[in-house]
Amino acid sequence: MRPGYGMFQQQAAKMRLTPQLRKAITILKLSTPELLEAVQQEMNDNPILEFSGNEWDAYTTTYKFQSAIGRRDQIYDPLQHASSNEESLERHLKEQLSFVKKISPSIRKMVAFMIGNLDNNGYLGPSLHEISDVCKVDLAQAELALRILQGFDPIGIGARNLRECLLLQVQSLSECFPLVSLLIRNHLKDVADYRIHKLSTILQVTSQEIQAAIDVIKELNPRPGSAYHIEAVHYIIPEVIIEKTGEQLVVLIHQAASPRLSVNGYYQRMGKESSNYNEAAKFLSVKLNSAMFFLKCLEQRRKTIFRVAQAIVEEQTEFFWKGASFLKPMTLKHIADKLGVHESTVSRATVGKYAQTPWGIFELKHFFPSGLLKETGDSASSEHIKARIKEWIQRENIAKPYSDQKLTELMIQEGIQISRRTVTKYREELGISSSLRRKRI
Repeated sequence: MRPGYGMFQQQAAKMRLTPQLRKAITILKLSTPELLEAVQQEMNDNPILEFSGNEWDAYTTTYKFQSAIGRRDQIYDPLQHASSNEESLERHLKEQLSFVKKISPSIRKMVAFMIGNLDNNGYLGPSLHEISDVCKVDLAQAELALRILQGFDPIGIGARNLRECLLLQVQSLSECFPLVSLLIRNHLKDVADYRIHKLSTILQVTSQEIQAAIDVIKELNPRPGSAYHIEAVHYIIPEVIIEKTGEQLVVLIHQAASPRLSVNGYYQRMGKESSNYNEAAKFLSVKLNSAMFFLKCLEQRRKTIFRVAQAIVEEQTEFFWKGASFLKPMTLKHIADKLGVHESTVSRATVGKYAQTPWGIFELKHFFPSGLLKETGDSASSEHIKARIKEWIQRENIAKPYSDQKLTELMIQEGIQISRRTVTKYREELGISSSLRRKRI
């Protein structure tokens, strides 16, 4: 037979996601804040849906529902309309500028221009040449305006680089630190790399003096304007509450994560009493079916998350009773097999969902740590290893801190087979400096 092209008919089985199934999957993936937004949007689109209670309060969102036909009126909250007292960096600096009297209008205008060109950390972006060109003034006036700005609070504001920012702060200290200024001006890279012996040899001073100077530099603020940079606050609403009750662990679904919706009886009766050929009846029929499916999705989501949380508690019982160091390795597949669901279902039910536990609030994904094999045949989770690293470093001799190799040897002595590279990775994830930087002479 010769190969060639042609058109053929054949039957093939393919799995397709219906719009309803897509919506159910999407609702399961939503975090609690996203779910509250989705519920509110669904209620705006579907007049048949309403909350079962007269009032519903989910932290900062409060709604009130009245009348038999499901009319919605939002409770007026005066705090929602109160102005913010948070002061911006620009406002803080311009208030100080208003108290400076003996300067010309052109200098005042230039200082205000510089204030408007500071970044979130308080550094001045454009150069003095660029500022003098834009403001149509000579370079000497731009330098005078910069000195005025750099005299404002917070100290270090208006600096053009890290070195200048640190020097401004050192100059404002009550005690004179010539060695600190010298290190900042000429050896900032060596200070960052913590090369104490090299600096001691170059500057002909003792290692203790270098150490003391570096400690002073660490106390300085490299980002003086960051305290005035207000970022949006993202609140976490725990999906699950896990509590100790006597000798048992109880799993509860948070009320905010399980809004109590129902179908409005008035519209439901109207749909039944209307003719099947009535346009209003057709509209109500579509909305009723949509509402019932949405309620089904919410209930399925609640049950799935509850089952997953309950399975996590059963598998991680020691963690909830004893603490983080007893968290054991676990996979999504293990929970999926236990519940008889697909692994992707467990993944959707844990991503972006949080649990309030006796040890704090954790994302449900936190309870699925990776692990390393122990000599006994068991495995140790990454969280357990991090906890041990933190404990050893807290008890170490600051004159001879544990190196990553020494920490590796301590792990191996406990029967945990781990490489030095992995120890280094876990130490950095904990935000702990290397042994060279932890050392105190």
